[in-house]
Amino acid sequence: MIVHEMQTSLKSVLQTKFIDISLISKEDNASLPPAPYFQTELPLAEFEPISTSRYAARFRFRISYVPVEGKPVATIMDEMLETLTSLDVEGRPCRASSVAWERPTGNDGTSGEGYFRAEYVIQLTTDQVKTESKMQTLKQGGGLK
Repeated sequence: MIVHEMQTSLKSVLQTKFIDISLISKEDNASLPPAPYFQTELPLAEFEPISTSRYAARFRFRISYVPVEGKPVATIMDEMLETLTSLDVEGRPCRASSVAWERPTGNDGTSGEGYFRAEYVIQLTTDQVKTESKMQTLKQGGGLK
């Protein structure tokens, strides 16, 4: 399925580019490795109809970086943002529609942990998408609604 292929592509590009940084997926519920590591999460995966036989598959990834002393996010930011601009999904290049570093601010004005965000959109035809998964959206934690 395309969701698994997207996650696999993201993991592959991160492991290839950052060999010295461990990678875990929030959906796997794995134990946390020692820092530094990336933790990926797929908070949005949806299919939107474009026409009767075409769909836009939209995927939004959140990649948290847990640094180690001496290797803060500033040292990998440019390289990380460049790495996320395109993925190879089953031999098809997929460019990101948006890539950013975000540092959320709480109601009290303090900034929380930052994370990288990457959103990808791929156009698919009905023969590339299983009929039972059309138009379904992932819930928080990885299950389909």
